[in-house]
Amino acid sequence: MILIPNIALAERPFLRLETAIPTQRGTYRLESGLTLNRLSTNHKRTELNVGLRYGLIQNLELDLEAPLLFVSNNGQNKNRLGDLLLKTKIRFIKGRVANPLSIAGQMIIKFPTAGKESLLGTTGVVDIGFLAIASKTFSPATAHINFGYYFIGNPESGNKSDQVRYALGLNFNVTDSPLQLIAEIFGQSDTSSSSPTTPDTSVAMGGFSLRAREDIKIDTTVGFGLNQESPDYIINLGGTYIFE
Repeated sequence: MILIPNIALAERPFLRLETAIPTQRGTYRLESGLTLNRLSTNHKRTELNVGLRYGLIQNLELDLEAPLLFVSNNGQNKNRLGDLLLKTKIRFIKGRVANPLSIAGQMIIKFPTAGKESLLGTTGVVDIGFLAIASKTFSPATAHINFGYYFIGNPESGNKSDQVRYALGLNFNVTDSPLQLIAEIFGQSDTSSSSPTTPDTSVAMGGFSLRAREDIKIDTTVGFGLNQESPDYIINLGGTYIFE
């Protein structure tokens, strides 16, 4: 059993959720995070992720992510660079004062750089995902919703079911403070009920983000599974550096 493959990594300070606001034109966002998952007493998974986002043009963002995986399961241990992700996000509607709703779409390509490794949950084939994103501001809070369909590549060993994935999130700006509170729920479900290949999972997270400087943010969230197939707990620590 694995927790939502690497194709689902998302925008900090969230763990699996994307916002509809792309990186500004000509600006870089360097994001890094350490995520610890306990899936059972004998199954633990740690991911060290590094991602670079760039605002290519107005309302268009490119993102490259690389995870380093550490997995321990029933006495077996495996450490390896995970599958690389290339993502592009485009905003179709920009929120305004009269209608503070932003709508965007994202395409995600997973390159199988980690090869096929059952312990790591990698398949050795390409996956492609499409994500619909909406964000709306209710000052001082902003709500986000994601809904995506992921075409899971089929390795030689057998067919894999495609997946539907969702995420709901909320960030709340504390008045006159660099602190921001965060809440997030995300999950996945196979599209084939007759032959599912991964368990349905659902997770709730909560935490905060702190702007240490104008160009630096640090964040931490903790979470737990909402059903039996989900992880016992998740701890997520990370930061963002913004530069031009």
